[in-house]
Amino acid sequence: MFKKNSLAFGASLGAVLPVLLYMILQEGFTVERNGISTPRFDQATSLVLSIAVNLIPFSRYMKKPEYEQTGKGILLVTFFYAALYIFIKFFKEA
Repeated sequence: MFKKNSLAFGASLGAVLPVLLYMILQEGFTVERNGISTPRFDQATSLVLSIAVNLIPFSRYMKKPEYEQTGKGILLVTFFYAALYIFIKFFKEA
């Protein structure tokens, strides 16, 4: 299923995984205090962990030369998400 060597496939895989992990971290790991449900991780931590999850498939795909384009697609989206995080964190809050 994931044996495809395509930049578009890597970009879509790299775009979907962080979004899924972010949703899991924000909705799945909640703590209930005084009847109020709050996420266990704050938003910044969830965003960084969500971006870092791309390192797992990236390292797997880059180990095999026949899947190099897929790894490049994952890396491209990871850099985009990291730049977006930096923009939101440092320039939007100023």
